[in-house]
Amino acid sequence: MNQPTAQDLHPLITALVHDVRRDSTGALGPSVYETARLTALAPWLPGHAARIAFLLDEQNPDGSWAGPDGYALVPTLSAVQALLALLGRDGSAALPVPREAVASAAVRGLTAAAAVLAKSEQRAVPPTVVYFMIIPALVEDINARLAAPPPGTALRPLPLPHGMTDAVLRSLRTDAWRNPLAGHYLEIVGPVAVNAREMQPVDGAVGCSAAATAAWLGPDEPTDPDHPSVRFLTATQARLGGPVPAMTSLTYYERAWILGNLATAGAPVELLAPLAEGLPPDVGRSGAPTAPGFAYEAETSAIVLTALAHLDAPEEPHYLWQYDAGSHFMSTLPEHQPSNTTNAHVLEALGGYADQHPADAARYRDAVTRIARWLGERQQPDGSWSDKWHASPLFATARCVLALHRHAGAQSAETVRRAVRWVLRNQHDDGSWGHWGGTAEETAYAVRILLDTRAEGDQEAVRAALRGRDHLLRHGPGDRHPPLWIGKELYTPAHIVRAAVLGALLAAQRLD
Repeated sequence: MNQPTAQDLHPLITALVHDVRRDSTGALGPSVYETARLTALAPWLPGHAARIAFLLDEQNPDGSWAGPDGYALVPTLSAVQALLALLGRDGSAALPVPREAVASAAVRGLTAAAAVLAKSEQRAVPPTVVYFMIIPALVEDINARLAAPPPGTALRPLPLPHGMTDAVLRSLRTDAWRNPLAGHYLEIVGPVAVNAREMQPVDGAVGCSAAATAAWLGPDEPTDPDHPSVRFLTATQARLGGPVPAMTSLTYYERAWILGNLATAGAPVELLAPLAEGLPPDVGRSGAPTAPGFAYEAETSAIVLTALAHLDAPEEPHYLWQYDAGSHFMSTLPEHQPSNTTNAHVLEALGGYADQHPADAARYRDAVTRIARWLGERQQPDGSWSDKWHASPLFATARCVLALHRHAGAQSAETVRRAVRWVLRNQHDDGSWGHWGGTAEETAYAVRILLDTRAEGDQEAVRAALRGRDHLLRHGPGDRHPPLWIGKELYTPAHIVRAAVLGALLAAQRLD
């Protein structure tokens, strides 16, 4: 296939913008973790039989569910707990599938989970969202149910991963759950969360999570079928035919990320401007959440501010200063683990504003210098970065490299060169890049690194980028993309991945 022209790509960008505006869900597919939680928490909800069938159908041959390596642990524990809850519920003889199939899947899942846990001293469990609380909550519930195991089975209680305790979970359930961040994982809080005034639904949803919303409604079937949260859950499960996605919306993050990615690739602003419609007002002072109902945080706020600047509507990023931790910026308040990509996005927002030469530009440039130094110190010896929001180092490396290249200049020149050398070393024979094997998404990030930072006459970077472009032309935005983004389990925000691929193809036009 030949290199596409602007006339080829612009209609694809227009179609993506249309799809994003029409669908606020991010085009996320079904989540094992969330579907299992809904199966256990809301058996009264329409689609219950379809959710059970989904869990049984999605089990891997080794007994686990979902992601590779240790990423399978959380969804596997969630599925096992849901299946055990089905077997232990009164009237379970009326299950919509054979009881033996449910029991067999639960036993196989327990065996798979135990195998991952047994290796956790040698291979740490990867840090998905609040895994240090979700895993203890699920293990506690599973072990309580194993006190009376399914007939004909002799199952041992599960241990926690090596070095993990339930101390943070206990703190969450005591009082810490009242922090707005907990709205997204309210399903592990327990009875105190039911109808909690501290977690008021937004358009029926709690924390943009079907599981959290069901937990807030409580264990009994609601008497009011027109309750906004009941309507929300009914509509959410209907979209995928019973199962539910990892998050029910990421509309602000998604729109701003796509706008910024395509604008820096050279997409005409008039094609992207509709994505700004509906973004939160006065973000510079008030900030933005990932979507309505999420807690406000630094990363989305920075991405939205950067997107507005691309539309020639810059706002002073006052809001971000509250996250200033001295050497770096925090993602949330409080924060358990700092994020490299959050700091890259904050650097973009602060650096872009400083480039407007405001009266207090020195304050912003000082913050850029501090963040750049911190990111340089966190670069891996091989030249890459990793992050808690994405399983692939190519994502974090792209965000860090591009922010440093655009706004940290000579201070980070060698840091950027090390990252480029890492990218060049890790291209696959077919022209792709990828952590577990070549993917279009990761290839797009690599191509952008090479093209956006290349020095005059760097033919090695050009040749590698062209091979990556050719791979994208063979496996482009229309292909299915494996889950690489980190939530409670791995997921794929399909609209964002389409934008990453289109951005790389658009940037590659500069080579012609």
